[in-house]
Amino acid sequence: MRIFILILLLLCIADNSIAAVSAMDGHKLLSDISDIIPILLIGVFIGTIGTLIGAGGGFIHVPILLIFYDFSPQHAIGTSMAVVYLNALSGTFSYMLQKRIDYEIGIKFSVAAVPGVFIGAMLSRSFDMNSFSLILGLLLSLMSYSIFFGKRLSVVRVNALEQPLKRRLIDASGQVYSYAPDMPVGLSVSFFVGIISGLFGIGGGIIHVPLMYSVLGMPIHLATATSHFILAITSLLGVITFMGLKYIDIDYAVLLGVGSIIGAYFGAKISLRTEAVIIKKIIALCLMLMAVRLIGGVFI
Repeated sequence: MRIFILILLLLCIADNSIAAVSAMDGHKLLSDISDIIPILLIGVFIGTIGTLIGAGGGFIHVPILLIFYDFSPQHAIGTSMAVVYLNALSGTFSYMLQKRIDYEIGIKFSVAAVPGVFIGAMLSRSFDMNSFSLILGLLLSLMSYSIFFGKRLSVVRVNALEQPLKRRLIDASGQVYSYAPDMPVGLSVSFFVGIISGLFGIGGGIIHVPLMYSVLGMPIHLATATSHFILAITSLLGVITFMGLKYIDIDYAVLLGVGSIIGAYFGAKISLRTEAVIIKKIIALCLMLMAVRLIGGVFI
């Protein structure tokens, strides 16, 4: 019931703001229902995928806004960050009910990432379209390759597993998870994840998930849930920062956010019936498709 109230509130905000927001960066304005419905459906799709893989969907929002709606890099980043926050907040509530969030790790990683988010947001102001598309495309390609072929930093992971005290978590279904994350490595990397999150508007989850799974040895389902919890904290700072820079387009953010909230519900449910290997393949495929489109747009 609370989700439906939030959706109605967001739709009211969108109704009052769509006509008022000007296209300061020359992007396409939403003028009628034929423009609004596709944006809502895109939000539902991205919200489902983002929650399923614990990435918030930002790595899909940004390329779509750049490619199909003529956003500048800065407005695409800021608007994406706002949607990532709404998606992460909704998805986090679902994962809380499933009891798959490691709160201690989530809070510590968030604290480490927050300064990086602010730094990244400030640096994002220097991007032009080609440099942004090329750098983001290369980053997504590397992440896709690493996840698809299962490349791991085995030395770090072995050291973590040799630690005498393992963490233990029991989810709502009774599944028991035991793991021993290397916290110093995770905390140091989280700061740089925060920079990338603020720099590209991708929320950081698409990096935190493989970090926690491949490097720290966390089970994939806990990694996706904990990543969403981290996103809910760090993306809030990103939203505040980009609002101050006036890089968030409320019309797109609200409509994509409504769709993401709906999609987040379905994504969390689907995750209960999805094998870990399938989740990894979805991550890798989505990353590579977006990377090819971004890099191709620079040279073609």
